[in-house]
Amino acid sequence: MMGSRMTLRQVANLYLKQYSGRDKSQTGKVKYWSNRIGSLYLSDITTTLIRQELNYFSQSKSVRADGCRNPQKIKLVVTDNQRAPATVNRMKAALSAVMRFANHEGLTNHNPVRGIANKPENNKRVRYLSHSECESLLSETRNSEWPRLYALVLMAISTGARKSEMLRLQWQDIDFDRRQAYVSITKNDRPRVLTLPNPVIKALLPFRGIGLVFPSELKPWKPFNFKKHWQRALENANLFFPKNHEKYFRFHDLRHTAASYLVQNGATLYEAGEVLGHKSIETTKRYAHLSVEHKQRLTDRVFGELDDYANV
Repeated sequence: MMGSRMTLRQVANLYLKQYSGRDKSQTGKVKYWSNRIGSLYLSDITTTLIRQELNYFSQSKSVRADGCRNPQKIKLVVTDNQRAPATVNRMKAALSAVMRFANHEGLTNHNPVRGIANKPENNKRVRYLSHSECESLLSETRNSEWPRLYALVLMAISTGARKSEMLRLQWQDIDFDRRQAYVSITKNDRPRVLTLPNPVIKALLPFRGIGLVFPSELKPWKPFNFKKHWQRALENANLFFPKNHEKYFRFHDLRHTAASYLVQNGATLYEAGEVLGHKSIETTKRYAHLSVEHKQRLTDRVFGELDDYANV
């Protein structure tokens, strides 16, 4: 079969069969494109058409994938959420990945997605715990019905690790003598080492064993689903707010909390980025405003008596 006479749906199915990435939502995004323009031949898919489709997508209701990675069994569920620019950009990237695959396989010699600019994204939301909020949340996690919640939250605040990084940890990844945890799989595809303060080590020790550090009780080879325990801890700590509330707090905001505490206590943006495993300093710059007070103290200490030189 000539590549130019293949439909997008045929190419998308080939792409999904070889896809081995960690993004579980990729299947749903590719399925979306198959549903929308899958019957078109590759040669009939133009940049203008894709722009129109992206515009339609950005204005329509949000859809999420519900099912397994088998493209024949994926179901799409309509939600009431508004499309975010980042969501539109990720959908565009999914189609571009399919077209790059087609290029690599010699099925086409063009990628009509190339050249379409991304929508500006606003990822500047920084919600972090005040010291009193942090104290309340840690106190409530200590009393959780899931006894490892305190250790997980404490690790998140102390290391800035992503939830997925911590839930994948196995006991063999932790060096208790050096107080380090080795994360082999990260969002940026760069292994990194978490440094564990003494309170984290102390919280982990009672559970030390084999397998996952935070395992499911019924399926120990899978991470524990702690959603209801996390929500209960937020409620008891008076930190549970609607999603559209400015004080709405997500588990991921523990990562922001770690970065914010680092910067407020004198860490440079580069140092904070190293702890959090940021690939680019641009990502860490969202915390720059939090270092103003530290910079004020620094300049006062170094230059506060500069005018005395004129009186010498």
